[in-house]
Amino acid sequence: MTSQSTETNPGPHASPTHRLRLELDGRGTGAYDGFWWPHSRDLASELPGLLTTLVPRLGSIHRVIYHTDEWATAPRKLDFAGRQVRLDGYRHMAARTLEILGVSGAHLTLQVITPLAASDMTTAEQRWDSEGGAGRRSRGWTRGRTAAY
Repeated sequence: MTSQSTETNPGPHASPTHRLRLELDGRGTGAYDGFWWPHSRDLASELPGLLTTLVPRLGSIHRVIYHTDEWATAPRKLDFAGRQVRLDGYRHMAARTLEILGVSGAHLTLQVITPLAASDMTTAEQRWDSEGGAGRRSRGWTRGRTAAY
């Protein structure tokens, strides 16, 4: 899989603007086209920055599909770049997934790393370090493994 970062993978010292990593496999075999780290659960306020970043790849965007239980209540439409983008929330959609559809038919599927999940991961890593790392595995955390999202 080739990685094309529009922005870099956020780490503990990353700039707040580095919130998107696209991993595009030319064969189209991956479940996700990339990962997105929003700052909050307010979809309407988070989307403009994400969509601005994705317009060069997708062209005009007409629809965003999301899991309703993971976001604060969002409007049905969002004004963006002179057009209205339809926001469709579903409970039966895959968890922590966001689908962005362009007018041209192009689309991306992103795995959303929610603010809570990122916070939990940081806490787990801090616990790992404070307990001596590899010497203590009783709590189920192992170095190099990510928490299930």
